[in-house]
Order: sequence, then C-alpha cells, then structure tokens
Amino acid sequence: MNAPVLNLGSVVSAENAIKILRTTTGEVVVAIGRRPDRSWPALKLILDGQDYATIHPGAIVTAEADVAELTIPLPAMPNGRPHSVAIADAATGTLAPGSNLRPIATETKLRALVIYPAGEVHEHDKVRWYRAPMEKLLSDYFNIGDMIVYDSTLKLLRYAHLEPMKIMSPTEADIERYASEFDYVFVRGSNFIHENMDWFRAVEVLERVKLPVYAIGVGAQASQNRRIELPEPSRRFWSIVAERCASIGVRGAFSAETLRQNGIKNVEVVGCPSIFRTRNRDLQIRIPDQREIRKVAFSLRREADKSYTADPEAYLRNQKAALLKVDSQSEMVMSSHGEQEEKAFFLRDGAAKEKAVAEFVKTKWWDGPDDTAMRRIYEKQLFSFFDVERYDEFARSIDLAVGYRVHGVLPAVAHGVPGVLVAYDTRSQELAETLKIPVVPEAALAEGGWRAVYQEAALNTLAKSYAASYDRMRGFLDRNGIPHRM
Repeated sequence: MNAPVLNLGSVVSAENAIKILRTTTGEVVVAIGRRPDRSWPALKLILDGQDYATIHPGAIVTAEADVAELTIPLPAMPNGRPHSVAIADAATGTLAPGSNLRPIATETKLRALVIYPAGEVHEHDKVRWYRAPMEKLLSDYFNIGDMIVYDSTLKLLRYAHLEPMKIMSPTEADIERYASEFDYVFVRGSNFIHENMDWFRAVEVLERVKLPVYAIGVGAQASQNRRIELPEPSRRFWSIVAERCASIGVRGAFSAETLRQNGIKNVEVVGCPSIFRTRNRDLQIRIPDQREIRKVAFSLRREADKSYTADPEAYLRNQKAALLKVDSQSEMVMSSHGEQEEKAFFLRDGAAKEKAVAEFVKTKWWDGPDDTAMRRIYEKQLFSFFDVERYDEFARSIDLAVGYRVHGVLPAVAHGVPGVLVAYDTRSQELAETLKIPVVPEAALAEGGWRAVYQEAALNTLAKSYAASYDRMRGFLDRNGIPHRM
C-alpha cells in the first residue's frame, strides 16, 4: 500500500474528501483530502457489499500536503473478480464517488460500450460510414470528422468486444446485459458540451449500469468564447461521468472552463485522439522548405451557422478566397467532410450535382453556374471518403494540410504531415492551443494563401511538442485506469 502526495485539488475538496480514481481487479486507487482539523479520514473498503477492511491513511501518508493518492491492494476473490468495490468514510459511512462500480479486469478480454458511435466498425478498430443506398448517402448530412475521432479513439483503447450503448430506447434486457457482461463505457469524443445536446435516456441507463465511464477528448461548442449554461439533463450526464472516472478528458481550456462553470470540477485538458491515431510517440513531423511543397490539402467547411461563426457570410467569402488562393499556389486537393452538395460531386450523381450548383449560386459560393475555377475544383480536385482508412492513404500522399476542418488537419499531422488551422470558432482555437497546431485568422489564408501562413518556427514548435502531447494523453489514460494501447 502506498500514498504519494499529488496535485489532486480538482478531484477532492473539503466537502468531498474521498474519491475513487480507478479500480482494477488488483487494486483500488483513492484520492483523499485532509479534514479541516488536518486529520486524514479513515476509509472502509467494501467488496460486493461486505465490509472487508478499515484503512487509516494517517499511518501511511507522512508528507504535509493536503491531498494524497492511496493505492489499496485487493484480495483474490474465491469466485473471480468482485462485482463491486466501494470506499466509504469510516466515520460517517458516506460512500466515495466512484464506489460500487465493476472493477476493470487486467488479464481478461474486455467488453466496452460506446455512447454515440459515428459509423460502423470493421476489422476491430476501423470505422466506415454506415452502408446505405446512394439516395440516402446523398440526402443525409453526416460529419466525417466524427467518424475520424471515433476511429482514432478505438485505435487508442484496449478491448476485445465493442457495442453501441442504446440510449434512445433501451429494453430491460439491454440494461441487464450491459450491467452483467460489460467492463466499461466511453463517450465518443465530439462537441457534446453545449445547450442543445440531447442525451435521451443515457442518464437512466448509466444510473443502473454500474460501470466506469470515460470521456476522451470531448469539447464545448460555441462560435465565441462565452459562458455556456448547460441544461439540467446535460449537467446530470456530465456529473455521472465525473463520478465514474478520475477526470473527464477535454479538448482544451474553453471546454474545461465550461464544465467547471457548470459544477464539473475534475476535468483534464488532453487534446483530441485523432492526432495520436498512429500511436507513434516518436513521430517525426516533416517541415519541408516551401519550395519542396507541391500537393496541399485544403479541408473545406462550407456549411456553418452562428453556432460556429459569428458572421456566416464573411466566413463563406473568406473561405472561397482562401480556397482559390491555395489553388493558385499548389497542386491543391479540396477535401470534403460531409456536406451534401460536395457528396453529389464526389459520387458523380448528375441530378444531385445540378441541385448542388443551384445552392452554390444561391449562397454566392459560386459566381454563377459557369464559375469555371470552382467547377474545375469540384470536378477534378475534390476528395472525400466514407472509410477512415481512405483518409490515411490520402494524408500520406500530401505535403501540407491547411483549412477549416480540425479533422482535416489533425489526422494528417498524425502521419507526419505539417498542418495549419484556420481559427473561426472556439473548438479549432482551443485544440490548436492544446496541441501547438499553428492557427491563423481567416483573412490570413484568404489574402496570402498557404505560403503566407506556412511558418517554419510555428511548425517546429508543433514537431517538438508532439511527444509531450502524446505523453499527456497517455498519462490521462493511465491515471483513469482506461485500458489502452498507447
């Protein structure tokens, strides 16, 4: 049994002096804080509802810090692993957050549940969009970036079996099976922290399924850095996640502050799994001389409302100018990540293309149906995909990734390709800050193209910081006891 003194102030406080950080079949790790009188609370270890031992931290912790981490070994159970492990304040009987969860097995094959998947999984950890008739692919909007994050998260995690958790219409049999057969739950990283998020019956399911819950790279969404007041269902959802893990992993400082303002304190900034998808800590990010750059990927985000940008018309105008400027400077490929009109061109559907052009003209994205430059780009220089593997192949073929899509740039960086992001919302800004991605104003790319924003000093900062960013994500997974392969 050991008790290192750590900076765990966001995990425990005077009001909540005990919290389980992680539990495996071999040990339970607890954060403890001193009482106002400077004493340590005595702990009661409870296995499968039965008192097992009382621990007195004062006999173990010798330093003078206010908070410490205590590792308590667990006994081998005669019938295998315990169904639940709990820690209580021995004086009051109050259970610590994280109690009565099913411990993670360290040796057996693990079964995981995912909340809000984005695509279907094949070959264990590869994601592609759900197979559907051409008409449905053309009519449905779906964000391919979500698919990349999902695929990247699966590449980091360790599991033998994966299933989506039903949160819209789960049956009693579903809930009972989740509780008895699965080992942990994770929330697929996305822009889930905002006023309009619908969790359906997720809170009800999680309250009944006593499993650890992990969030890895979730983010807040707003066009400006403003306070977001979450509705009660969202606050309850994130409170449950916070109780079930050591800390919630968020994309950046804005997301962390948003959760803290809504009462969720144990939050850690980790970035996004998509930049770590190759699981290569020693990744060498190429920083070629400008004269060596030929093929540039411009990631498009044409559709954006006021939840993404304060001025959609200026945003669209700047983006078109940037697209044409980059095209004039290089062998440009425009990558599309879900917009329906772009899919019409990628899938070469004649009728759908005509409708798309009408929409482009209406929104002034094209200067009329005979916009020669834009038609050439759409007909000959457009890349899209429905399988994340195809993006990996594409990324390995380019010299530089620039543009408006976070997940047009980060997964390219994961393959050693330099990348530059346009800052137009809080999400891109905070991820750029977290991961040291060069970020530029919309006008900079529009006026000068990629040559104006390709700064070797900024890109060298990204290259030099990658290992530290990787270690931060891996450390987060370790501290939470999340089974992983980093």
